[in-house]
Amino acid sequence: MALRVVLAYLMAGLTASCGLPQASAVGRPSSTMAVGSCHRMSQPEELYHVSDVAPPVPCTHPHQTETYLLTKVSGSLAAEPVRPSPDRLRAACDYRPVRPYLGARARDAQWGIEIWAKFPTRTEWAAGNRILRCDLFVPALNPDDAPEVTTPLRGIMGTRQSVAVRRCRLETQDVVCALPHDQEWVEPPAYLYTEDNTKRQWRRQCRVNARAYTGGPLAGLNVTPVPINDHQAECWLRHEDGAVTTTTLRGGLR
Repeated sequence: MALRVVLAYLMAGLTASCGLPQASAVGRPSSTMAVGSCHRMSQPEELYHVSDVAPPVPCTHPHQTETYLLTKVSGSLAAEPVRPSPDRLRAACDYRPVRPYLGARARDAQWGIEIWAKFPTRTEWAAGNRILRCDLFVPALNPDDAPEVTTPLRGIMGTRQSVAVRRCRLETQDVVCALPHDQEWVEPPAYLYTEDNTKRQWRRQCRVNARAYTGGPLAGLNVTPVPINDHQAECWLRHEDGAVTTTTLRGGLR
């Protein structure tokens, strides 16, 4: 699942449309930065700053973002005396370390997580700070609440808490698996390499994928292929009785 890079200045535009006051474009000093640190934005104005505002919080406390990467801006961009705009800096947040950070295995796909970037302030940039902080931003579990979790994201895909970042579905609505759902997405999709693309072949491959995903027999479970195109189908796993749950069928979790 592709991850989007979401910048603080974009969130500022979104919240500004809700009537919140604009903050200074200068930003505020960055807090101590460390991979694995978690961050809570408790004040609306914190959304406006491309730099950090509050110190980190324990990852077992409510928080919205978690730092997965610290990277240094280099090359001609780093040589500019005035801090470049966030849209020029954002590409430095590499998505490739995300899966190892989450502890994802070959059949694990994170869903709903976005990348949130924090930059040095203009003053820090002028003083030579070129460190970019790349955070993972969690999905909201309730549309009426701010998105936040109370568990670390580092290594989460190997635990039962991964329901917060796995893709499920309630009828036709995609949700994270921590919310009530009656179907779970099985990774990877089923592929067909012949011209005879029958639903039976898709179902057969989806069952192979589902057994590897659950780590056992599929007794009491149904697997449904949903074609994406002529050669690819998503595999959805559900209980035969249509049970609605907030757990995951992924096997081998601790």
